[in-house]
Amino acid sequence: MSAHRSRAALTTYFIAASMAAAGLPVSAHAVTGSAVSDTSYAFTARLEIGDGQDTLRTCSGALIDTQWVLTAASCFTGGLEEPASGKPAEKTVATIGRADLSGTDGHVSRITDLVPRPGRDLVMARLATPATGITPVKVATTAAAQGDTLTAAGYGRTRTEWAPTRLHTASFTVGSVGESQVDVAGKTTNDAICKGDAGGPLLRVNNGTPELVGINSRSHQGGCFGTDPAEARTEAIAARADNTVPGSRLAAGQQLSSGDSLVSAGARATMQTDGDLVVASAAGQTLWSTGTAGNPGATAAFDAHGNLVVRNAEGTSTLWESRTAAVSGSVVLRAGGDLVVLDAQGVAQWSSNSAPRHDYNGDGRSDMGAWYDFAAGTDATYTFFGKEDGSLSGWLRSYTSPAGTWEAKNHKPVTGDFNGDGRGDIAAVYGYSDTSVKIWLYTGRPDGGFNNPVQAWSAAAGSFHISYMTPQSGDFNGDGRDDIAVWYAYADGTTKLWTFTSTAQGTFNAPASSWSATSGTWARTRAKFITGDFNGDGRDDLSVFYGQGDDSVKTYVFNAQANGGFAAPAVWWQSASLDWSRTYPHSGDFNGDGRDDAAVWYDYADGSDKVSTVLSENVGGKDRFGSARVTLSSAAGALDIKRFQLIVGDYNGDGRDDLAVMSHQPDGAVKMWTWTARPDAMFNGAVAGFTAPATSWLYASTHFVGTYRN
Repeated sequence: MSAHRSRAALTTYFIAASMAAAGLPVSAHAVTGSAVSDTSYAFTARLEIGDGQDTLRTCSGALIDTQWVLTAASCFTGGLEEPASGKPAEKTVATIGRADLSGTDGHVSRITDLVPRPGRDLVMARLATPATGITPVKVATTAAAQGDTLTAAGYGRTRTEWAPTRLHTASFTVGSVGESQVDVAGKTTNDAICKGDAGGPLLRVNNGTPELVGINSRSHQGGCFGTDPAEARTEAIAARADNTVPGSRLAAGQQLSSGDSLVSAGARATMQTDGDLVVASAAGQTLWSTGTAGNPGATAAFDAHGNLVVRNAEGTSTLWESRTAAVSGSVVLRAGGDLVVLDAQGVAQWSSNSAPRHDYNGDGRSDMGAWYDFAAGTDATYTFFGKEDGSLSGWLRSYTSPAGTWEAKNHKPVTGDFNGDGRGDIAAVYGYSDTSVKIWLYTGRPDGGFNNPVQAWSAAAGSFHISYMTPQSGDFNGDGRDDIAVWYAYADGTTKLWTFTSTAQGTFNAPASSWSATSGTWARTRAKFITGDFNGDGRDDLSVFYGQGDDSVKTYVFNAQANGGFAAPAVWWQSASLDWSRTYPHSGDFNGDGRDDAAVWYDYADGSDKVSTVLSENVGGKDRFGSARVTLSSAAGALDIKRFQLIVGDYNGDGRDDLAVMSHQPDGAVKMWTWTARPDAMFNGAVAGFTAPATSWLYASTHFVGTYRN
């Protein structure tokens, strides 16, 4: 463990065990008390840290969630500093549920991520593979009290063994409890915490069930093998573990204290010491915050009424709230970075909407994915990566198909995180000559490329026809995975919305229909689509800019329902002075308020182009798009949307969506430009990115994949 000295001037010693001892076997075990012979403490973990005889050392830990082990931060640094968040600096392997190390039972997994608890000798360690067959220990909701009898478990030295092969336990009495630590002493001279026990659980029995109140940190090691025989003291210090929130979920009644975090596969939400609740990507990029900095000691609690609330340190003032009533629900941090309030049925009630769209490499910034159609009949996927300034970098080529595999006119791709791993994927609806239809999924790779496609859904000939299908992407049922909605324009003039909800395995469920319209009421040729969470409820909606046949446009929003279907459309915005053929709608959260907005790129007859943004708002309890405001403009001839492919995304990772295009230059070259959004939803000047001459890149062969299609 740590070589720190306690605040009570207790002389302490590092109690992580080195495994480099000449002539001794390289294994270790626990406290100097009794050996464990059953599965009563199966949640106890043994950690091996380092790679090689000279650097390998061991600690203990406690499984508090199927994918999380709580242990001592000092195990990873020697107690000299706090470990860095993220991947451990040294190879770390956890063995859980194996009381006898000579056996083969239990669960063994690499540790892939560390989440330290600032100001406390605690760190949460993520398992690469969940320990699904082992029951985690319950984390106590109240601190240990003076005089309590507690049990410590660990795999460290005993009184007679340097490297025992069994889990041991010992009994301790609580002397005092501080804000961040528990001081204990062995009940007998045979009860001590030794080297190798660092990070092990300190347990209290509550109604016959052990619960975790502390994590072993440092000790005098009196009576431990290898300790000076004159050292008889058995006092030790444990870091307080009560109210530690494991993983990505906050249940009713739980709170994040200063320094606490929720952690998902690709993000973490931290109650910072300055009082701001911040969602950040795994790369450390801030995606969203409550804006409550300047209130040190503030907490974030999910109260009994189902409201997520940030309160000041005294608990007397509400600094921010979700304004939800999700009784018996939970707060969940999703893989991509969305912080969501769910009700008791798991239906989203509010979302931070902070996950960047089509982030293919998981760095917290949006990227652009393209399908390239080579003249030889082959096809390939390319990824252009967002950089800190919002520009788009050079490409990464990944999937490549043999000649003749795909035909562009039958291939309708959209992008989204369809398997919920926090990285963007591509799903393509593809129609075959026999009129059968399949959905192919190209899952995102850690490097930002795409894997070879797998079939995710299929329909026999005669049931669906690719010609009538316009797929759109979004998380329509609020489960954290993107789905596909298909606007189906039948040959008889009727219209229907079908939703293909996604599964955790990366496939799609059988489609379900919701809204429909009779023949002649909706013309596909007059509809232009966008998707986004326009009302901020954690589910993406579908919006249609519909040309009325004159110089007027109405914008309809089909609000998504809990089952992924859609409610009847409502008019959110309209204009009597727009030529529909010159109107190019897009969507994104351009002001970073958690609600998606609409933007119209308009191609004026005089050759000028302007972007007008209509922000989503709630006025008098009614959701709508507000008044249009010009947020980007150009003189005649400077910009031409007809020579652009535009994809909206948060390319600089600041929590606001930007506009990015590939431009077809007059000389045939291609150039990528990004207009980043400001806090007031205005757009900054263009930032240049990737460029290539016509001899090396063909604009006409490039097809960028977005979340909506027109």
